[in-house]
Formats: sequence, C-alpha cells, structure tokens
Amino acid sequence: MRKAFVIIFLLSCFNISAQVLKTVEFEINGRPTWQQLIPLGKDGIILFAKKDVTKAVIVKFDTDLKKVWESEIFLDVEKKPTSYTIDKEHITFIFSETKGMYYQVFSISLKDGKFNNSGFELREFFQDQDYAFFKNRILMAGVNEKGAAFYNYNFDADLGEFITAELIGKAQVQYFNYDAEKNIIESLWAIKESAYTNEKKKKGEFIKDAYVVYAKYDTTGKLIIKNTIASNAGNFPLTATLTDISSTTKYISGTYQSNSGAKGMYVSKVENGKTTTTKFYDYRQLLKGIPPIDDATVKKIIDNFVLLPIRPVFGQNTLTIGGTFFQANFQTVTTSTPYYNGYDPYPSYGRYANSNYNYPRTQSKQVFKGYNYLNGFVASFDLDGNLVSQHRIDMNLISPQVQEAIAVSEDKSTAVCIKGALTVNNFAEFARPATYKLSDEPIDVKNSQFVANYHGVRNWYENYFIADGSRIKFEAIKDLDAPKEKPNKRKKGQQQLPQTNIKKIIYLSKVQ
Repeated sequence: MRKAFVIIFLLSCFNISAQVLKTVEFEINGRPTWQQLIPLGKDGIILFAKKDVTKAVIVKFDTDLKKVWESEIFLDVEKKPTSYTIDKEHITFIFSETKGMYYQVFSISLKDGKFNNSGFELREFFQDQDYAFFKNRILMAGVNEKGAAFYNYNFDADLGEFITAELIGKAQVQYFNYDAEKNIIESLWAIKESAYTNEKKKKGEFIKDAYVVYAKYDTTGKLIIKNTIASNAGNFPLTATLTDISSTTKYISGTYQSNSGAKGMYVSKVENGKTTTTKFYDYRQLLKGIPPIDDATVKKIIDNFVLLPIRPVFGQNTLTIGGTFFQANFQTVTTSTPYYNGYDPYPSYGRYANSNYNYPRTQSKQVFKGYNYLNGFVASFDLDGNLVSQHRIDMNLISPQVQEAIAVSEDKSTAVCIKGALTVNNFAEFARPATYKLSDEPIDVKNSQFVANYHGVRNWYENYFIADGSRIKFEAIKDLDAPKEKPNKRKKGQQQLPQTNIKKIIYLSKVQ
C-alpha cells in the first residue's frame, strides 16, 4: 500500500533566506524504472513513475504538496514518454513501441486524474521528436526520408498524413509548443546541412553548416514565419530553447561548437520574428571560478561530458542560463566461478596434472553505476546579450537518472544538488548558503540507493523550487493466510531467509 507521510521542517531564517518549507514522502512498491516530475506552476505538480513491468502511477500535488489525486494506469512500455503537452484541462503523454510503429496516447484530467487511452499505427518511416495534442487529433513533429516533417493523425477518422515542415537539411526539434490563445505553434529546430568531398559519388560526407531555425506554424503544420539563428565567425549553434521576454521580444539560447573545436553557449535576441543580435561565450569563460580551472580540464569536460541545460529564467531584466556536465559511469565487476567436484573442462596432462584441483573461471562485465555530475555553471545576461555575471559550481554528484541538478529562481537564488544534499544560495547577495539533507547517514557507492538523498531540483514557480530524491528499502513479508509448509531439512547452521518486499520512497521538497 502506498502511503503519504508529511514532514514539515521549521527552520531558522537567521542569516539564511532559503528554507525547506515542506517535504512529503511517497511510497511505491517495487523499483520504478523511471520517474518524471512535471511542475505545473501555481496549479501544483505532477509525479509520474513506472511502477513495475505493466503499471505506472501518476499523482498530482497542490502547491502545499498535499495530494490532490492518484491514478494507476496499465502501461507496458519501458521508456519514458517522448514528450508531453499541458492545457487547462489535461496533461497528455505519448509513448511509442516497436521503434515507433505503434503509439499510445494517454490524456489525463488535471482535475481528478481520470484518463483516456488511445493509440494508432504508423508503418511509414518517421522519427517522432515532439508533438502537439488537440481534442481529436495529434500533430507530431520529426523527420522522414524527405526531411523535417509533421504527421497529422485524426482519431475520429482514423486517418493520418505527412506534411512537410519546409526546412532544408537534417533537422532535430528543440522546442515545440502550442499557444492556444494565438492558435499557433512555436518551434525551434537544429539544422545541419551536409556536403560531400565527392559530390558525384556521394562520398566523404561532412557538415557544411549548422544553425537554428525559429518557426511558427498553424495547427495543421502550415508554415507562417521562419527565422534563422545563423552561424557566425565559425561558431555553429547546435541546440536551442526559447524564453519569452515580452509579446514581441524573445531570447533563444543554447550550445554551439566552433570550427576550431571550442564549445560554449550563445544567446540570441529575436524581435518581431527577426534576429537582432547573437553572441557566443566559450565554456572557458563560463567555467571561471575559484579555484581556477585550466584549459586541459575544460577540454576534458567538453570532450567527455554532456551539458544538461537548466530551464532559462528571466527576471530583474536579466536572462539566466546554465547547466550541468554529466557522464555515464560504469564499473568493471569481476566474478569467479569454481568448477565443483574436481571437474576441469580443460584438463592438463603430464607430470603437473592434478585431477583433484578446482580451477576457477573469472568473468568481467561493465556495470552501470549512475550518472556523474562533475560541475556546472549559471550565467546572467542583459537584454543586449552581454555577460553580466557567471558562477562555476563544483558538484561531483552521482545520480541514478538524468535530472536537472541546478535550478535558478526569478530572484536569482540558485539551488544545487551536491553529494545528496540540497544547497540554496544567492550569489548576488553574498549570503551564507543554506544546506539541507534528507538523511545524516554518510553516502558512498555501496549504500547510495538505500540512503535518502536529493537527485534533482527545478524552479517550480516564482521563487519556489521543487526538489526530489529517493531511497530503496526492504520489508519482510509475513503472509498469515498462506498454508503452512512442512519444514525442510536444513543443514546445521543454515537459516531460512524471510521473503522481502522492495519499496521505493520518493521525496518531494518545496524550497524557497
């Protein structure tokens, strides 16, 4: 049985502006393969977790972390939803099976958790990347053999059609959002144009150009406006996200790579649908701090780690972006298996042979240990794209999932997960950082999954954060109604191990 326990932390605010307002625990039987936290702003928050092989649980909490409703759904897919959409009444998820041949769509009521499940098949080649969901149809964005495209499927008519996105080159959707008030879709696409050293034989392919396209479409996928954030001085934009500044001004930010191998982030200002300025900042500049970081270390980071960007925040007339560098961690485990009863499958003959000797067999394999978050940074820019401030954050965090480990609020407070604890700081105020732990027990590689610790943090709304963590616990099962079995003969000193039930406890903390 799942239970919700509420723990309220009343913390002194002496010299510390940040505080954990409330923490709740949510129990799930088994080991969920994934969990997803979806902030709804002032409407609350959604926790979506894969419970076991065939089931998932979805829970809504209000802004006081009180449970509003809980629903369990039959879900026989292992991967997270490719994306989701939210409107005033529903949150909708889409899952793909058999490499995209069959799609399941779950539309869940934000009011009471009731859900509808529908599905459709798509047998033509199409790599879906994002989508917009309407009452009786879905518009998926992705690529097919002809390039960037939409697939428009009508559930009532059970019919679908492909629509060109009118973009040239290899495309990857970066942002896809339906604006219900304006009845348009805003999108960002990362485009790579290829060329060949031998154009006639199509050999020696290389990337000729890379850039980002900001495009607006109507709800059927018809292009309304297209604007390019172009490469400049050998710097090629690779990823992008959108931040609204006003009704006419937007900021596009993301990562880039130069033709010299340098990497970093860019900020681009778009006014009335047209790019007015784009500025590039190398990671060597963004990772400055104390102690200083040398070029060799920066090169190691950009060559071996991936940047997970935070959600940009606009406040106090500055845009704050940043992210964390992470890498999948593996450990080599060696096991030894003896050959019993003196049997050797590869016997040796001669004077040194020994038929009674047991030869062990060793096997080595790579075991996934988690994701290592080495360090991160936050950087603020004015409305002209000039760098105002930046701070490097050394983390050395191991997390079981890819989660945002740094978040920034509107008042520029920064929350960071460091070694299982949550630290909240405001670099502009030079205040003493506040650190909170879910457990005082020391964490190491062997016990990390059994000790309660923070894994991720997001900016929830305004100056509030939502942080999440977890731990695994084992419980002995004693079934009084089960028929008693005859005791088996056991060797002296051998004990009968009790049956155990595995539970995962997920922690949610509201932080200001």
